[in-house]
Amino acid sequence: MNSPSAVNRTLTALAGIALLGAGLWLLGATRAIADHLPTGWPAPPADGVLLDREGLASLRETGWWAPAVMAAGTVFTLLCLAWAVSRTPVRGLRPTGPLSTARTQLRITALEDAVCEDARRIEGVARARCRIALRRTSAHLALRVWTLPGYTAKDVLDGLGTVSTTVEHALHPRELNTRTRVSAQRHAAPHVR
Repeated sequence: MNSPSAVNRTLTALAGIALLGAGLWLLGATRAIADHLPTGWPAPPADGVLLDREGLASLRETGWWAPAVMAAGTVFTLLCLAWAVSRTPVRGLRPTGPLSTARTQLRITALEDAVCEDARRIEGVARARCRIALRRTSAHLALRVWTLPGYTAKDVLDGLGTVSTTVEHALHPRELNTRTRVSAQRHAAPHVR
């Protein structure tokens, strides 16, 4: 897990725990909260609630109540929408990505095919698969490679670094994070019966 994602999840979890705790405290606070109200607030009746129907009706009669509630709701909704859009990967919405040259677009599947072909051309590589996921400011390259019998991961890593550098130059405005997995292809051993 990369660190911005870990920080984001941690802060979301802490905010959720804090809101859950505050809600549970208010749920169990019955009359205890009435003793801690500011001095300017009227004390609720013993058989009433903190904000009864008459109090809510008096708030609605004031001129600032409806615009304040609508403005707060609109700002909250826009913040949630902006957060959701920022977390949505670009791949599903736009299947093309800008190259480092101006006004040039490339289909991500075409780039993935080219990366796989470049990886297969490396001496010692039997098969290759790749996946590129674009975000607004970064790109993630997941490269899976199987080596031929007799080759090790060390033999193909330099060539795979060159392939990763090529992709990084192609997607230059974005920062590229590469995850490479190298596996050895199984030897075809004869079966004895």
